[in-house]
Amino acid sequence: MCVLYWNNECYIIDKYIRMVSIIIISYNTSRLTINCIRSIQKTYPNGEIVVVDNRSPDDTVRQIQQDFPSIRVVVTPENKSYSNAVNIGMNATTSEYSIVCNADVEFFEDSIERLVGYLQTHPRVGVCSPQQQYPDGSWQYSFGTLPSISESIKDMLLLYGVIDTLKRVFYPRYKSWDCPRKVGYCDGAVLAIRREAFVGVGGFDEEFSFYAEEADFCYRLRKAGWGVYFQPRATVMHIRGASSGAEMNMSEKAIQKLIASKLQYVRKHSTSTNVNIFRSFEILNCTWKKNLCRLLLMFSSSTKLRSKMKMFGLMEHYYKKSL
Repeated sequence: MCVLYWNNECYIIDKYIRMVSIIIISYNTSRLTINCIRSIQKTYPNGEIVVVDNRSPDDTVRQIQQDFPSIRVVVTPENKSYSNAVNIGMNATTSEYSIVCNADVEFFEDSIERLVGYLQTHPRVGVCSPQQQYPDGSWQYSFGTLPSISESIKDMLLLYGVIDTLKRVFYPRYKSWDCPRKVGYCDGAVLAIRREAFVGVGGFDEEFSFYAEEADFCYRLRKAGWGVYFQPRATVMHIRGASSGAEMNMSEKAIQKLIASKLQYVRKHSTSTNVNIFRSFEILNCTWKKNLCRLLLMFSSSTKLRSKMKMFGLMEHYYKKSL
């Protein structure tokens, strides 16, 4: 068991050179982290497992030491960000391929093999992601489109909402004919990464503290000529929101951080004029959806609708506040 501390440089007590490393990013999720480890050991026993713990106040590190003495743990000096933890984990390994995942993920049979196999057979693919599903087996989004003006317009026309609803209704039958394909970005809950591509673009941008870090990473990969793909033949269970705690479960603070990160991404990769146009469309989008929820509530007392109306109202507020 090696507990490593990151101090400007990567200090590695023991380097394991294996083909595949599975890097789990954990924070205050002892039980979930242990379940994730067990799912990896059950489905891919030959992989190198490394846990990057963002200074959890719970007993995560002690429990791993007790239950899995052969697993390496990297303890960060501070809970800086997910991006920082990913970079630390990648620098603590030497494998050609790595799976980076949240602690609230469990891998199903052959999922890791299919992700790594896709990278092996497609040498210009830099990253790919699996199909995620909720604990009850229902569909969960696993990739997205990069934040842009066109994306805002399509979202405002409810195109994404309709498509996602159809996928949810027809899953898992939908999965039987779904094929690997190029996407805007892979959801950061599970990323199969080619080391050459990761190093080539300089890893994750640690200026992104929450959200949009995977979109930025995938955008830079695409710009450098690497493919960004979704591999639906690999499936994982993801308890969305559990690894980031209740604070990040679309609370007001989470919404504020989401808006700030999207604007940060657009500012980094676009002109100031486009940033203003993007923000205007996002305000219009949130206002329209908030009012649509209000209209539908005249015919329904749905708690979910009421929550969505509140969420869109908060998003509208924070976009306007950023002007």
